[in-house]
Amino acid sequence: MSSNLELIINRDTISEVINIGNKAFDPLEGFMDSADYKSVVENMHLDNGVPWTIPITIDIPEGQVGDFIKADIVILKDQSGVNVAEITIEDCYRVNYTNDIKKIFGTEDIKHPGVLKETSRSIYRIGGPIKVFDNYKDDVFPEYSFSPAEAKEIFKEKGWKTIVGFQTRNPIHRAHEYLQRVGMELTDGILIHPLIGWKKGDDFSPLAVVKSYEKMIESFYSRLRAMLCVLKIPMRYAGPREAVFHAIIRKNYGCTHFIVGRDHAGVGNYYDNYAAHELCRKFTNLGIEILYLYGPYYCQKCEQIVTEKTCPHGEEYKLDISGTRLRALFSSGKIPPETYMRKEISEVLLSLSKENSLFVGENRENI
Repeated sequence: MSSNLELIINRDTISEVINIGNKAFDPLEGFMDSADYKSVVENMHLDNGVPWTIPITIDIPEGQVGDFIKADIVILKDQSGVNVAEITIEDCYRVNYTNDIKKIFGTEDIKHPGVLKETSRSIYRIGGPIKVFDNYKDDVFPEYSFSPAEAKEIFKEKGWKTIVGFQTRNPIHRAHEYLQRVGMELTDGILIHPLIGWKKGDDFSPLAVVKSYEKMIESFYSRLRAMLCVLKIPMRYAGPREAVFHAIIRKNYGCTHFIVGRDHAGVGNYYDNYAAHELCRKFTNLGIEILYLYGPYYCQKCEQIVTEKTCPHGEEYKLDISGTRLRALFSSGKIPPETYMRKEISEVLLSLSKENSLFVGENRENI
């Protein structure tokens, strides 16, 4: 057996290595073997029956499969050649995109960003436990990079016993503020947990998301009730499956509740608005309470943010608020009305726009 094999990994894989190591992906102890992978794809559970909906795998170059089959340990290195972790290989297998993609994403359409990204990877994967090297440091937003253990300690210091987690990939807008305030009314505090890993090019940059929430917490939320922590994982845009995955991660972070709203982790028109609600309800043992909230919008008749559960007025009065709508406005140089976004937040984003740092595609270093 050879044990001196090395593999250069990208930022996506580095983030997943760290999340396995710090227990954000508990109970995973490494990258999935073929049994866990197949069980997740087919049954949305690990092979041992634990709920899990998104495959966590590491791919290897097709031309080196023979080397990996012979190896027992592989050193994982970042793009600079720095050692990140080691994986003990217990399995080497190939995935079946013809079968798997539709089940994971609900579509095989190559225009779906998650499908395109996944199918661009090698079909060959290795599985086995990992060990993260203690001296490896991730310097992306270190002031907001808390492990689950660190987050739980902060909750304890704040005296929070009930915590609601909020997933987002967008800067704060009025609709999300509505959802967050509902969550804060029901719990002791909120973990605002924006995803800052890989996203499609027209999404807001991680810097834009973080800066918007810094301003929101500074100006409009009580620091005694709100905490900002970045989540470093790539977006899959896998809709309902990703909603369950996000809930499991927040449970691991110590959250007692998790908000699932309209078209959670969706993109385009690939998923029904409340498909994530339907799938989450099928899991009775996630270990976290799901808050099934409806999609807020601004009603010109009510003159406030409402949902379809609280507003009787028709479409003629409805102004949808979404990341998609806001991206379109900022891309065309328009300022969102205050019914969409607080002017203080818009000003933060406008300053980033002038620096070409507002969207992912403008500066790939901001991913």
